[in-house]
Amino acid sequence: MSFTLKVIDELLTADTAKTCCRKAVLFGLFYCARLDAEKKNLLRAEFKSEEAALFASKILQKQFAAQTEPIPIVRAGRKLFCIEVASKALSTFVSLLDKSDTEELSSLVGYRCGECAHSFIRGVFIAAGTINDPQKSYHLEFSLPNAARAQKLAAALEKVVPSPKTVQRAQKTGVYYKSNEAIFDLLNYMGGGESRFLITNTFIERDIRNAENRATNCVASNISKSVDASMKQIEAIRRLIESGKMLSLPEELRYTAELRMENPSASLFELSHLHEPPISKSGLNRRLTRLLEEAEAITNENI
Repeated sequence: MSFTLKVIDELLTADTAKTCCRKAVLFGLFYCARLDAEKKNLLRAEFKSEEAALFASKILQKQFAAQTEPIPIVRAGRKLFCIEVASKALSTFVSLLDKSDTEELSSLVGYRCGECAHSFIRGVFIAAGTINDPQKSYHLEFSLPNAARAQKLAAALEKVVPSPKTVQRAQKTGVYYKSNEAIFDLLNYMGGGESRFLITNTFIERDIRNAENRATNCVASNISKSVDASMKQIEAIRRLIESGKMLSLPEELRYTAELRMENPSASLFELSHLHEPPISKSGLNRRLTRLLEEAEAITNENI
């Protein structure tokens, strides 16, 4: 089962006991419905799962005493479930969605209580929403039949979760969010608390993995730098030995050079504590730098 269907299944269980909220969720369920050009007041709405279609049928029966049954169809290789209903109230609402440019959805739907807006957005998502698996990416989108309906929905969502984006996709218009925080807030608003919890956990897990990867990369980078520096130091010491100049260097430099040759993989901290007595990292670094400079001087003399 896709993550979208899991979210839809959770939203189907949200409370719609109040009559005004049932009407709001019903209008949301039919937000993408198409009017039949030949039969008056006949609408067709499509749903991604049989459970969602049965839910719509149940709300229709309670709200308008309309008896309907989901009709399985296949569109673009996907199995969908269609609901057909003749309803003057719903057909008027759908018709106004495409004609009215100024009237807000709250007025068109007729919100009566503080939960009506939640119910309406929940219904629209059940009918037209998709959400990516959070293991892969963050993207929640409403796929709508035209720009007019997309514009109205975006305006309504702006009051709930700011800054929804719109995009034209073939024959449909999408209203979407890509911010994980925006998706969390919208799921919570629609009644998808469990889905929000799952996404939050996924986000935390991804954040921890990214932090671990950054730490691992940092350690690997530091090790690589340490190895490169050690190889340069060893090469410099070999040149000093081969040229005979090592014998003329101060005793502490010869001692440090000997320890480095014996411990090529030791870090500066480890190498500093191999000295008897131990020396500081800065003191060790000064000695190694001096050895590099002496070897460089030999190279310059031979040019």
